[in-house]
Amino acid sequence: MIRKNNQSGQIALIALLVLTVATTVGLSLVARSTTDVSVTRNIEESSRAFSAAEAGIEEALKTGVGSSGTIDSSLGITYSVMPVPVAGGVGNPFVFPQPTLKEDTETVWLVNHDPATGMIIETPTYTANTITVCWGGSPAPAVVVSILYKTGVSYRVAKAAYDPDTSRTPPNNFSGATNGGCTANTAYKATINFPGLGINPDPDILIALRIRPVYNNAQIAVQPAQVLPVQGNNIESVGKAGADVNRKIVVYQQYRAPASIFDYAVYS
Repeated sequence: MIRKNNQSGQIALIALLVLTVATTVGLSLVARSTTDVSVTRNIEESSRAFSAAEAGIEEALKTGVGSSGTIDSSLGITYSVMPVPVAGGVGNPFVFPQPTLKEDTETVWLVNHDPATGMIIETPTYTANTITVCWGGSPAPAVVVSILYKTGVSYRVAKAAYDPDTSRTPPNNFSGATNGGCTANTAYKATINFPGLGINPDPDILIALRIRPVYNNAQIAVQPAQVLPVQGNNIESVGKAGADVNRKIVVYQQYRAPASIFDYAVYS
């Protein structure tokens, strides 16, 4: 009888251990499943919120105005989008959001655009005699600037070129540049004097600057002597899925640039 009682106790102990292990494994599987479901749900809601933000961007690109909308009310999927005009003024440089590849061209508008049609309004808008172009990069790039303007009924192009590397300026005939840019990411600058190029900012109509880096990529900014016309819009769209998941997309929409032929045209 003593031996039987010992065996019964051992069996009970083993059964208890097996039950404990099984319970632990079961609880672990339940926790794992709950976590997987939660992660999957979060991924799905994040994807829905991102898709809603994209829908807001598409709506703003199509209409040009801010709006909000509901994509699926049962899932709480909504978006809110707002275009924010981008310009620059005295002490507030206009900075291109990304570095410009060498031989690519950036446009700085010196006239306003019709908000309904996107066409330029040919009236004198930027009437200051100077404007400063700033740039940076390593190794040091140079910049070629085309000034598009209208005098009377004629459209004309003037050009200026600046190079901070004095070892290149004798053969390329570029003008020099000043060390010290107008932003943290720019190291050089050059001030364009319009009257010195034969341009009278009023009555002549300054239309645009076309800035092209050469020799290397460049971060470009412009420090105006007066407030610049609006250059485009930063479109900020926030998509929501449920109460807790938000996703934001920001797109820079610039006004359409002139034809690239102006970058290589003979100038007066």
